[in-house]
Amino acid sequence: MSARRVSRAVWIAGALLSVLACRPVEEHAEERAQATAREPAQRATDAAEEPVAQTPPPHAAASLPNFARVAEQLAPSVVSVVATLGERGSERGEAPRTIRGIGSGMIVSARGQVLTNQHAVAEATAVDIELANRTRARARVVYADPLLDLALLELESPAEHMTPVVFRARQPQPGEWVMAVGQPYGLGNTVTVGVISGLGRDHDDLGRPGGLARDGFWSFIQTDTPVNTGNSGGPLVDVHGEVVGLTTAVLQDGQGLAFAIPAEMARKFLEEVWTYGRVRHVRLGIRADNAGPEDFPGRLSAVRIKSVAASGPGDKAGLEVGDFVLAVNDRPISRVSELAYYAQLLGVGARARLTVKRGEAPLQQLLIIPAEAI
Repeated sequence: MSARRVSRAVWIAGALLSVLACRPVEEHAEERAQATAREPAQRATDAAEEPVAQTPPPHAAASLPNFARVAEQLAPSVVSVVATLGERGSERGEAPRTIRGIGSGMIVSARGQVLTNQHAVAEATAVDIELANRTRARARVVYADPLLDLALLELESPAEHMTPVVFRARQPQPGEWVMAVGQPYGLGNTVTVGVISGLGRDHDDLGRPGGLARDGFWSFIQTDTPVNTGNSGGPLVDVHGEVVGLTTAVLQDGQGLAFAIPAEMARKFLEEVWTYGRVRHVRLGIRADNAGPEDFPGRLSAVRIKSVAASGPGDKAGLEVGDFVLAVNDRPISRVSELAYYAQLLGVGARARLTVKRGEAPLQQLLIIPAEAI
C-alpha cells in the first residue's frame, strides 16, 4: 500500500568534475640548445609564466558508488505487494469496484517468503505478489505485527530460483549512501538514492502518525532518499546491496524526510516468526518517563523509573523508583522508546545489562531479563 503519509520527495543530483592540465611538448633540438643557453637567465621567468597543474584533494578524486550495479543485483529480490481491500459501491448505481492497494516487499527465503510492512496488508481480503519477471502469485499472510509494522508473506506456489536479500549486520551511520528500491504508484521497480540522515527516530519524531502503533517498538532510520506511495516495505540498501532497513514512512510536512525500520529489527522479527510462529513481545515490569535536564543535570534527557511491578523483571533486577537508566548493554539511551526498542531487539529471556544512576551513588550495572508480555 502506501508509504505512510506521516512527503514531498527531494530529487538529489550530484556530479564530479575532473580537470587535467597539459604542457606543450618541445619539438626541436636546436630550440632546446638555445633554451639551455639562456636557461640560467630565463628559468625564474619561465617558471613563473608556466601554468601549475593542480592536484585535486583526495576526496575530489573519489567516485560515486555504482548504483546501476546495485540495482541490477537487487532487482530479482524486490516484489510488488498487491492487497485487495474489498469492494466499494457507487452512488450512481454502477457495479461495485474492487479496491486494491500496492506496496513493496523483499524476498527473504528461497521457498517464497516475502517481508513487507504490516500496514501494506492490513485489512486485506487477499494478497498477491508480483515478481520482478511480472508473474503474479497469490500469497498468504504468515504473521503480521502492528507493534513492529512488519509482516511475513508466503507464496502459495513458490517460483524457482528465488533470490533472498542479505541483511547487513553492521550498524548504519549518518552520511552513508543508500538506495531505496520499490514500486511507487505501481510503476514497477524504481530506484532512488540518498544518504542516511539520522538514527533512532521514534513515534513522536514522526509526528505521532495514526497508522503506526503508539506503543510500538520504534527506532527509525531517517533518510533523504525520495520515498513515495507504494514504497512501503521495500528495501533500503547500502552500496553493496545489503539491506539496512525497510522504507516505511515519510513526514508529511517536510522535504527529504523518509523513515525506515532498521534491518536488525527485521532480522529479529524473522527469527521469532520462523522459530515460534509469532513475535514474543517483551515486558520489563516497569513504568518510566523521559526526564529533562532539570531532573538529571548534565543531560538533555534521561529515562526515569516511575514504578516497578512486584516480582517483575525490573523488581528482580533491583530497579527502584527514581532510578535513571543511561544505557542498555553499553548502548546509550535517553528516551523510553529506546529502552523499549533495545529490550525487544534482545528478546524474551535475553540478559540485558542496564547502566543505572541512583541518587549520589556511583553508576551501577543491573542485570534484567525481559519476560513475555501477556
